[in-house]
Amino acid sequence: MWGRSRTRRQRQAEGLAAVAGPVEAADAAHQALLDLRRSVRSELARIEALLDQGDGLPSDTIREQTLGAMGVFADLDVVSQRYQEVRTATVQAAEHGVEVAVPWLEALGGQVRSMTDLRETFAGYGESFVYLRERTERLRADLLPLREGAHAALRAAQDELTEAQGADGWHDWQAGLTALGARLTELDGGRVTPTARQKVSDHYRELEREVAQLRGVMAAAPR
Repeated sequence: MWGRSRTRRQRQAEGLAAVAGPVEAADAAHQALLDLRRSVRSELARIEALLDQGDGLPSDTIREQTLGAMGVFADLDVVSQRYQEVRTATVQAAEHGVEVAVPWLEALGGQVRSMTDLRETFAGYGESFVYLRERTERLRADLLPLREGAHAALRAAQDELTEAQGADGWHDWQAGLTALGARLTELDGGRVTPTARQKVSDHYRELEREVAQLRGVMAAAPR
């Protein structure tokens, strides 16, 4: 009885010793993946914090560029859960000896490869999001003077419209300014989709030109 107990303890010790290194390495790979997920989520949060601020950033267009990561987040949750299951099974099998643990060690190695592949994919998203966030910050800074110019021009046009009340064409001018104001609200709210041919900045410049044209019409009209 004593001999069998000793043999069982020895088998258990040898099995646990055999899996200790692989499990430690697998844990490190898993933790690296979790750290990367935290980093990517943080970058996503920084991007999200820039959006919907009424400063002209095309929020929906920017968000579309982050959607691909959502599937990878889901994949990571599945891989992480499966890793924990295989890790637990590997350690439990090791308690019955090296031979019992061998198939689970192979499965554990497969999980490490899956995590490594996913980490590389995730790292690519992380780099893309850093670039997207920096580009978004630059765009916001570039739009600021254009947006302020468009707003200033519209305010001046509205003041001039008030002064021109009663003049021929006044109602047409009022309708024109109302439409331009609505377009400016859409621009500020990020509801205008940019294209390769017409960026958000182009929309602001075009709107300011149209306001200037209307102001010119009002100034030239007889009183």
